[in-house]
Amino acid sequence: MKYLFELISQLNKDGIPMNPCTNEDLTHLQEMIGSEKLPEAYIEFLKTMGRGTEHTFLRGHSCFMDELLILNEGVQELLEENDFSKNLTENDFVFWMSQGCMFCFFKFNEGDNPPIYFYSESTDQDDFYKIADSFTDFLLGMYTKDKNIFKKKD
Repeated sequence: MKYLFELISQLNKDGIPMNPCTNEDLTHLQEMIGSEKLPEAYIEFLKTMGRGTEHTFLRGHSCFMDELLILNEGVQELLEENDFSKNLTENDFVFWMSQGCMFCFFKFNEGDNPPIYFYSESTDQDDFYKIADSFTDFLLGMYTKDKNIFKKKD
């Protein structure tokens, strides 16, 4: 594990079982996104816990394979319902949604451990904004329940 070593080590230390994606899951996801290349950090996530964890870590959030393929549809509905002036592009990949009112995404062209961008209908946003400098930072913030994880980064 190049990117998620610290997180995986902590999950193992805390005895949290992780359910990896299957090769078929990964193939299906790649077919869905076409020629875009998923970031390596995200692939590590999928290969270690892409089908969930048996713990409160990320439980209740739509980020695992069973819901991953329908997130873009939910995000589009959310943006339309809120008359949000910005749209996602083909370069954006939604990987996390919570309670149908907030979501996170990364950009395919921003490296193997890309920054994370955020939208919430409960904020007065006029654009998507960055909340983590990397996918790894996002996951670590979620695991430690960092209360600042959804704050705008410069």
